[in-house]
Amino acid sequence: MAKITIVFGTQPQGEVNLDKPSMKVGRAMDCDIVIDNLGISRHHCTIVKEGEGFTLVDGGSNNGTYVGGQKIDRHPLKNGDRIVLGKHHLVFDAIGYAATSASQGKKAQAMGGEMTMFVDQAALAKAMSDGGGRLSLVLIQGGREVPVQLLKDETTIGTAADIPVKGFLVKAVQARVIRANAAYRLVSSGGWRAVRLNGAKIAGEAALKAGDKIAIAGTTITVR
Repeated sequence: MAKITIVFGTQPQGEVNLDKPSMKVGRAMDCDIVIDNLGISRHHCTIVKEGEGFTLVDGGSNNGTYVGGQKIDRHPLKNGDRIVLGKHHLVFDAIGYAATSASQGKKAQAMGGEMTMFVDQAALAKAMSDGGGRLSLVLIQGGREVPVQLLKDETTIGTAADIPVKGFLVKAVQARVIRANAAYRLVSSGGWRAVRLNGAKIAGEAALKAGDKIAIAGTTITVR
């Protein structure tokens, strides 16, 4: 028997036996291993039993599947391999056994109906090595707070953006958060749908600070 240990940051979140010929990993509830994180696609990757071993296959995910710092399409798993999916790690143990079966390993809640949050893996790795110091945007998804660190010099918000916001007349990129040194600015793309900062509509741009609230089409994003 082999198993996967799910790790968020440095904290183990659970273990799942690889007890099926093919096990899907992703955000959707029909996956065998459900990971509740907007940086992970609904059907992100699959772990396939091949002969005496297992192979990891990317499912065309938006943010990619990484092993040993390398983005992979298909990778034969070795004992101790660390699969990186956004801020989650899956650690492969070729001889381990978990008390949790695949059917029991699903989380009680998942965001399968939400849009995937795009993650810059290189920027994420740099931010984690540099430590804190950057602002984050916090969304409410599925009744939970989802923090998104502002890793890039420009982070987009909209229906087809780094931070997805749905709504009537919301543009593909409705707003941008621009970072210059230690300062942040919120820039509206204009159009019919208003971008509000602390309740006031912004026509061009405004400075951002911790505690501010951005509102677009009923979605509120808190700056922290």
